[in-house]
Amino acid sequence: MRAYRDLFAVPEVPRLILAVVTTRLAPPMLTLTLLLAVVEAGGSYASAGLALTGYAVAVAVCVPVSARLIDRFPAHRMLLGLLAANLTGYAVLAAALLTDRPAGVLIACAAALGVTAPPCGPVARATWPSLVGPERLPTAFALDSALNEAMYVGGPALVSALLLVTRPIVVLGVVAAILTTGVLLLVATPSLRRRPPARTGPHRDYLGPLATGQVRLILAVITLSAFTFGAVMVGGPAAATGAGHRDAAGLLVAAICVGSVGSALVYGSRRRRGTPGPQLALTHVAVALVLVAAGWAPTLVALAVLLLLAGAVTGPQDTLMQVVLGEAAPDRFRIEAYAWMGASTWAGYALGSAAAGQLIDMSGEPGAAFVAAAGVALLAVPLSLLVRPARQPAPH
Repeated sequence: MRAYRDLFAVPEVPRLILAVVTTRLAPPMLTLTLLLAVVEAGGSYASAGLALTGYAVAVAVCVPVSARLIDRFPAHRMLLGLLAANLTGYAVLAAALLTDRPAGVLIACAAALGVTAPPCGPVARATWPSLVGPERLPTAFALDSALNEAMYVGGPALVSALLLVTRPIVVLGVVAAILTTGVLLLVATPSLRRRPPARTGPHRDYLGPLATGQVRLILAVITLSAFTFGAVMVGGPAAATGAGHRDAAGLLVAAICVGSVGSALVYGSRRRRGTPGPQLALTHVAVALVLVAAGWAPTLVALAVLLLLAGAVTGPQDTLMQVVLGEAAPDRFRIEAYAWMGASTWAGYALGSAAAGQLIDMSGEPGAAFVAAAGVALLAVPLSLLVRPARQPAPH
């Protein structure tokens, strides 16, 4: 793992990694904690689900807007302003939970958390190219992707551990403290402070990074990939439940996450070769083949192995998509481009989850979700072949 030793030798990298860990840990902790806090306050699971929906929709809609503001104005000041607004939202939500406010108020408070959420992920991803040279960028993005996957597994686990000793509303405060720590670490990164605000450019600036055809193309590929992932996240637990082993649902979800983390780290330790378009197309073909097999898996053990293999393909795929998006996006819109990556991921995941649920209900077969996911993965193949970043990152 010499590539990672070299990466950590860059002076600002350890601080940025700590910022990535803490800011990526907070969202998955928040979603579970919010669900449980609303239920504990006397709300139903229906109202808790609406609170989560309000938060997720607000994040998907508002994070690109926040990212554009960070691109246009001093990044550290905008992040601190958003953090202050977000912490105010946490305080108002806690007060509403403690005073038994109606479900509508709790849903509005959850949406306010999404509106003011600092776009830490896009900011961190946009900081990597200015921090490391192009030869180390795939390693940096591989580590970033692996940490993101790990936090989505570790966050809910940490919430479960905390709930053994305290209430959900207290855990909500812990989440706010973790987010605050991460944002302050991110703001303290010298590369971020040195980032100049974007200058006003041509008349098409109102489209931001979406004015670039390659950015739109890559975001379409990301959406299709996220659709596949969302379908698998429904199909796996449905298969476990259908086999009479509901307790194995978490293990099936963990299998794809473990495969993704491990393969991303391995991919990042190697020098990038070849052109990205054919590589992305190959990963989508491989995912489709594995998921077709998963649709006919005879046992849960076989399904777990196949999901592990699917994760082993999606780890490098996710890393490569981060790299090519950063290369395709204009410098002045790089943060916003990564924010649109997050929004595309949320949209694709939501569509995939909803479609998989409908297919399983209509067919009565969990395998239908995997077959549908495979079909969507194949749709991404011709689009992937068109990915040709217009330039390479500037040398460090």
